[in-house]
Amino acid sequence: MSIAANNWTSNRTFSYQPCKGLLFGGFDMIYAADAHIKSMQLPGLFIGLMLSGQSNSIQSGHHHRIQIPVGRPIIVSFSEPTLCTNTYRSGEFCAGVGLHIEFDALPAELGHSLNASIAFLKRHFMGKADLTVLPVLPALNALVEQALQIPQDTPFRELELEAVLMNFMAYICRAVEQVRQHDGIRGNLQQRERNRVKRVTEYLQNNLDHTPSLTELSQIAGVNPSTLADNFKAAYGQTIFAFFRDLRLDTARRILRCEGVSVTETGLRVGFSNPAAFATAYRRRFGHSPSQEIEDKPDFDKRKPYHAKAASQATR
Repeated sequence: MSIAANNWTSNRTFSYQPCKGLLFGGFDMIYAADAHIKSMQLPGLFIGLMLSGQSNSIQSGHHHRIQIPVGRPIIVSFSEPTLCTNTYRSGEFCAGVGLHIEFDALPAELGHSLNASIAFLKRHFMGKADLTVLPVLPALNALVEQALQIPQDTPFRELELEAVLMNFMAYICRAVEQVRQHDGIRGNLQQRERNRVKRVTEYLQNNLDHTPSLTELSQIAGVNPSTLADNFKAAYGQTIFAFFRDLRLDTARRILRCEGVSVTETGLRVGFSNPAAFATAYRRRFGHSPSQEIEDKPDFDKRKPYHAKAASQATR
């Protein structure tokens, strides 16, 4: 990977390369100056998750632009060496994680679990569509945040990053299998059960500022509350309100970083009328208060209008 200009103020980064052909890394930064990024992607897969920043796109070779959404994992297949470029503006937040897999460079033996997961991804994506966008996975966001919080000088940093990589691969492979079988919803659910879970999920995503009751959600789904709760838990591995809480907090983080609004307003926009409750939930998920998210950052009022517009679109 080559970078033409690396004018950023680095906050938190990690990089882990367990072997040739496999590179896992993440970053949480704000650009101190305009930057033009160049990255040469060799044949293989790139698996990424943009946690915050504006939803944008990268130029893939001389052919087309690849749209990068915020908050949803992506898988990009490269069949030949491809130069990818992107431009970031001064003062722009950006946080994300990426896994590069160069199949031809991998050693013959990686261990059973890693070999199986890489073979699974190669079978499903190499030589197929350039871009696959997976469903929102709040647990994956939390995993990446865990990696970014590992101290640089900890004696077992590499071991911790290895554990994060293995969990990252597991989440991605599971999500791919769920999409392949059930359009993003796991569990042994029949089609009508998946449809009702989707209706409720879409309602929650579009009404972050409203806290519905289980009875209200069950009316939307057209079943009794206990049936809906069971279906939702089977689909996502979380209760309805645990899923909704994570969705709200992930959205709040993007708003704080990209729109320049106050902590109180951000909390209200994602359904927290009590600032103290918002701060407590935020700290529990991310390890720090919402006010710390925007401390020591450039003056938000001086940011260009596209930041607010892009961040607003990214949370819908």
